[in-house]
Amino acid sequence: MLISDSHQFVFVHIRKAAGTSLRQILEQVALPKNNHWWFKLLSRNGFIIDYHRFSFRKHDPLMLAEKSMPENLFKQYFKFAFVRNPWDRLVSEYEYIKTQRNHSRYKKLMAMSFEQYIEYQAQRVAASQLNALIKKDGELGIDYIGRFEHLHDSLADISGQIKLDCTRIPHINKLNKAPYQSYYTKESAERVALLWSKDIETFGYKF
Repeated sequence: MLISDSHQFVFVHIRKAAGTSLRQILEQVALPKNNHWWFKLLSRNGFIIDYHRFSFRKHDPLMLAEKSMPENLFKQYFKFAFVRNPWDRLVSEYEYIKTQRNHSRYKKLMAMSFEQYIEYQAQRVAASQLNALIKKDGELGIDYIGRFEHLHDSLADISGQIKLDCTRIPHINKLNKAPYQSYYTKESAERVALLWSKDIETFGYKF
């Protein structure tokens, strides 16, 4: 997560949805990450800390900004994120981790079939995009949801809102892979539709 006081935004970084590339621009105006061990300890253990001192992690959910920011600022700041077709996103993360030998899930993933990976991912809270974008009351708390599939148009919209040109982001972590549909059988595609039904319904995706 990135928060900027100068440009008044909160960016929630969803995995495998162009966030790493976009961060290259947003980090230039965002609050610096607090790496102090004490504030990391407090942050990880649920203590309420002012957002200037909170040690946000890369993929922290919106709820942590809500808890750590003054209510008036949380309402005022432009809160945005990018989402991606769940079927495509699963394939992208699966293939990406296979290229990262130092990744914490590399060995586990390499022992799985793609169908097994689907079941494994479904158990992880972070695998749901919606979970990252809700407030304490369970309602969607984001002001703007960009689409990975319409990246340029979404970046143009965001640029106008935060007064920062985000349209020339570098392309980081690019993968050469077959079309995501080719990874699925009829049964596994339907399994994703069931397991990620809230994401699919909320963001309007289809296989």
